[in-house]
Amino acid sequence: MTSPFRHTSLFRSLIAASLLLGAAATHAAVPEPPPHANAPAGRDTSRFLPRWLHLHGSAGYGWIQGPTLIRQRYEAGQDFQLGLEARMRPSLRLQLDGEYQVLPAVGHATYAFVVFQDPDGAQVRDTLSFDWRGRGWLGATRAELQWRALPHIWLTAGAGRGYLDAGVRASHFRDPFRTLDIEFPGSSGWGWITSVGARYDFDLFGPLLGAELRWSALDRRQDNLSMWSIRIGWQGR
Repeated sequence: MTSPFRHTSLFRSLIAASLLLGAAATHAAVPEPPPHANAPAGRDTSRFLPRWLHLHGSAGYGWIQGPTLIRQRYEAGQDFQLGLEARMRPSLRLQLDGEYQVLPAVGHATYAFVVFQDPDGAQVRDTLSFDWRGRGWLGATRAELQWRALPHIWLTAGAGRGYLDAGVRASHFRDPFRTLDIEFPGSSGWGWITSVGARYDFDLFGPLLGAELRWSALDRRQDNLSMWSIRIGWQGR
């Protein structure tokens, strides 16, 4: 005779096996998301310019090379540039730049002038001595074309308009006997500016930087100035 306890044990085993099979089937029927599901890409709001425009800037030092009469009156000063760049091809770029250069004005001059004439017609002369220090500046805007000649070297050429503020004003002297106006050489004025240069790009811990050497000529009605500048700048993304 079969024991009733044996039937009960077999029945419990069948129930447990059925529950396990049901749980496995339920687990297999519910699909799980892939382990690396990508969220939908959002709109890039980090740029405020169109994608075909890039912002760049640089800073350094510049100085006047000639003519000697004007070069002696100015020291080297800070030079800043900011502009927009269109990258038409991987090796060709068009830029619109604005430049501001500080030109500390220093100098010494001695002027001789006639005070009066005696009854015999002889001239009595006097002299004035000047030592000055002022703040001149150069502002310019120009369009430039850049061409990559080597993997990290770009050649630059451009033209535009510039204004040089001499930083030294005319001196006016007056007393009961005479009036004297003295104009210093190298006065302020507008002119056409042209430039050529070379730039070397390098990567410093992420940002793309550039070291640039530039020669510029400012052609004004009263004189023609030649200038050099050295700058290091951020070349944009």
